[in-house]
Amino acid sequence: MYDIIIIGAGPAGITAAIYAARRKLNFLVLSLDIGGQMSWSSDVDNYPGLPDLPGVDVVEKFQKHMKDYNIKVKQEEVINVQKKLRTFVVKTKKFSYEAKTVLIASGKKPKKLNVPGEEEFLGKGVNYCATCDAPLQKNKILAVIGGGNSALDAANFLSKYAKKIYLLDVNSKLGGEPVLRDKVLKNKKITHIPGVKVLEIIGEKFVNSLKYIQNNQNKILKLEGVFIEVGLVSKADFIKLVKKNKWGEIMIFRSTKSHEENLTSVPGIFAAGDITDIPAKQIAAAVGEGCKAALAIFDYLNKYKLS
Repeated sequence: MYDIIIIGAGPAGITAAIYAARRKLNFLVLSLDIGGQMSWSSDVDNYPGLPDLPGVDVVEKFQKHMKDYNIKVKQEEVINVQKKLRTFVVKTKKFSYEAKTVLIASGKKPKKLNVPGEEEFLGKGVNYCATCDAPLQKNKILAVIGGGNSALDAANFLSKYAKKIYLLDVNSKLGGEPVLRDKVLKNKKITHIPGVKVLEIIGEKFVNSLKYIQNNQNKILKLEGVFIEVGLVSKADFIKLVKKNKWGEIMIFRSTKSHEENLTSVPGIFAAGDITDIPAKQIAAAVGEGCKAALAIFDYLNKYKLS
């Protein structure tokens, strides 16, 4: 019987685990990866004290902190969370675990385009993680699909390796943060193609072209790789117990009487980070939410004499 089961090992989950370790609670961390979206970032320059570091380096520092407290992550995929009287059963594809409280910090995953060729050529020219696969793109012609911050970041990072990058954007005007937008517009390797709808990813053994429509005209773009950066979807399909908004984000509530924050609609289940409906999707915000959630869980355990 665990005091807490933490689902997810991104910045929110890691922070909560460190707080739990400091309180010497009996807890378990379940996650298929460590770092979450943080590890996809080419450059993290807005986290206090760690300026201008690649995301993977920031994750390394978080992992070092976890190691200092002997925190281990069980790499298992959670498929269900069930209530059992006053406790909870968390089921993975391998085992079942029981806990007095659950913290969901599972974050988000890349959204798919859902066009022909996307599934067929996954790993054969279709990619969702620029920082993971950029070193394999040396001197290639690539397309980055998207117009938000993740697409701009991916295009800038890939330009360090690729020969040419086409940024295909559904919007008529380039969006994203001004700093990232300026970098893209100044980068001679990147060509922005606005007002685009991608129709199909084409190839034989590997991707070799992409079909899109612009100004009511079908066009073919010859290339060697496609990076899909059209947003993220919530990783909360495994839990049906709690209330979610229309985007599948877990709704969290504040109890001013008990000072318990990051509460879901089910007492004993808490949530933190990008999986929740808080508007700020940032590493610093996720760390703060993980801290708040951990403190709220400690209060909850003590209040109901569960610890």
